[in-house]
Amino acid sequence: MIGEITATSVRHEPLIARYRGLICDLDGVVYRGATAVPDAVETLNRLTADGVPVVFATNNASRPPEDVGDHLRGLGVVSEGWSVVTSSQAAAAHLAQHLDRGTRVCAVGGPGIARALTEAGLTPVRAAELGEEPVEAVVQGLGFDVTWRELAAVGYLVQAGATWVATNLDPTLPTPHGNAPGNGVLVAAVQAAAGTSPHVVGKPRAALLDLARSRLGTCRPETLVCGDRLDTDIEGANAAGLDSLFVLSGSSRLRDLVFAARSERPTYVAADLAGLLTAGLPLGTTESGDRIGITPDAVLRAENDADNGELLRSVVAAAWAALDSGRAVPDDSGLWSEVEHKLGLVPQLEPRKIT
Repeated sequence: MIGEITATSVRHEPLIARYRGLICDLDGVVYRGATAVPDAVETLNRLTADGVPVVFATNNASRPPEDVGDHLRGLGVVSEGWSVVTSSQAAAAHLAQHLDRGTRVCAVGGPGIARALTEAGLTPVRAAELGEEPVEAVVQGLGFDVTWRELAAVGYLVQAGATWVATNLDPTLPTPHGNAPGNGVLVAAVQAAAGTSPHVVGKPRAALLDLARSRLGTCRPETLVCGDRLDTDIEGANAAGLDSLFVLSGSSRLRDLVFAARSERPTYVAADLAGLLTAGLPLGTTESGDRIGITPDAVLRAENDADNGELLRSVVAAAWAALDSGRAVPDDSGLWSEVEHKLGLVPQLEPRKIT
């Protein structure tokens, strides 16, 4: 965790220079579907060229790490200096600690789940192949072709006493067309039928980030998490005892950040991943909110010499200070959308496709 930081000490220091390793989310941070988020690829290539190791940690369990790696390379990310860990791997690692090697585990979701179970020494079994031989556990993750029969099979196994592990509970999945239903929606359907809850390993639980940090080989104060979701990436970083950078290139918006619960408040905020290469004060410092004020009639008053990054930090810091002291902060969605437009925060995607 960062120590005492002043504006003077970080005025010319890139944010990432304070850390030895980066754990980075993917959907909404590096890409949305087949399209790169602006400046993300260039920033990542700069980091790895400078010797900063990166582990991409994703709650999306549908694909094995090799496929995710192909996606990244297709977008232009260089081939060295990074690795990928998925919530499927975190689920398999959890079960491998509690089950004998070779134990049959039902895998429901994309191919990444079966691959992770196999690599962990367990035997994945698809719902359609269960037969009469029992299984001791079931892993449920995102899959684009998951059927009602598979969801029903998870429910039957859980009700029969099998250990139920869910890779994640994300309610949505960012796509170029908007948010699509995430694994959390499918888990909720099984939960309603089975009347019980799964063990969850993905963000905001700490297991996936702990696995990613073990890959980096860094201690907690040396590790930074970057993500676009307050309720998964940022809450997960806080649960794991790690500093975090919240970026506004994905799912959560500025209004969400302003009114975030304390457990979902990040250490830093930036428009996108390029914020890692710029100087930035932690949101908790007193100087973060000294360039802007929020008047009682919901007018935002800012210093003219501040750049958009400084104004963004100041908006959030001033709003948090007001809320924490019991003062009112306007919650009108239109107002916060207008602030986003003024700060250039409406995400635009580059026409860069997978090759």
